[in-house]
Amino acid sequence: MSNEKTYRAALIGCGGRGMHLRGVANQADRIEVVAAADAFRINFEKLEPEGVAVYQHFEDMLDKESVDLVIVATPIATHYEVARRVLDFPIAGLYLEKSMAIRLWEADELVQRAEAQNVYFVVGHQLRYTQGWAGVRNLLDEGAIGQLHYIRAHRGSPLLTHHTHQTDLMRYYLDDSPVSWVLGQIHRAGSSLSEGMESEMQALGFVQFENGVSGIIESGQYKPSAGNHLMLIGEKGEIRAGSDARFRSEDTGGKWEPLPQYEQPHIFEDMLRWMEGGPEHRSAGRKGRDTLELLLAIYESSRSRGRVQLPLERRGNALEEMIADETLS
Repeated sequence: MSNEKTYRAALIGCGGRGMHLRGVANQADRIEVVAAADAFRINFEKLEPEGVAVYQHFEDMLDKESVDLVIVATPIATHYEVARRVLDFPIAGLYLEKSMAIRLWEADELVQRAEAQNVYFVVGHQLRYTQGWAGVRNLLDEGAIGQLHYIRAHRGSPLLTHHTHQTDLMRYYLDDSPVSWVLGQIHRAGSSLSEGMESEMQALGFVQFENGVSGIIESGQYKPSAGNHLMLIGEKGEIRAGSDARFRSEDTGGKWEPLPQYEQPHIFEDMLRWMEGGPEHRSAGRKGRDTLELLLAIYESSRSRGRVQLPLERRGNALEEMIADETLS
């Protein structure tokens, strides 16, 4: 084990999310975050005493520091521009926080650039690795509720900021089955900011997957709050993931049981395994791109007032475009 490579990592964006990811990455035995950059010098007083080299400009950091991995934890609206510039440097791996971009063409370009430069690209949908949430997939694989027919994902926040977690889990539970079509609607009454971006207040999407499963995506605040959850219905039972996680089936006699606990790999250690010839990462860049497309399809359906087929023909962000042309307040 002592002969295995140790990977040097750099962090871009040192706010709360970046510092959290730094801690998660350092949990991996063979990763050490050795440098960090933040345009506003956030948390430098904590990083410098711990021996982390700090820079105000990430390009200077990547010019001077020899690193294998780069972790990007800047605001969502900056993800495309920062990641695109990071991919100009000789790195082996890129971990980009979710959502990976705000326009589909941006996500496509990042995936293509990473593949062209042989960079292992991961998008930070970490719930695919989190106890409880990820364990639903294990339970499904064991056939606990038989053939899955329906899945519903709810989160009280806008699609591109935090609902991306629940939508991505929906896709993970379905083994990333492609989407056939989406029928969606959004509500907005004046400016509504989420993480600095103009967002919808509520959204609803009906999703048809190619494997025959249908799904509902709900976002926004409801009273009383429904919490952040997913509900899955199969031929012989159902699963509820989130708060009060549980399942019931014919095998439990219809009685609700707590979800079993399954050991999950570490998200960064799994990234190293992928880089060293192992299976593709659960949150590989192309999967993050497909989750983004599904969310953007809800916006596009709302604009067109009809069902939209995937893959999407329009490659931008319909919400952003409707606000710009004043067809949406």
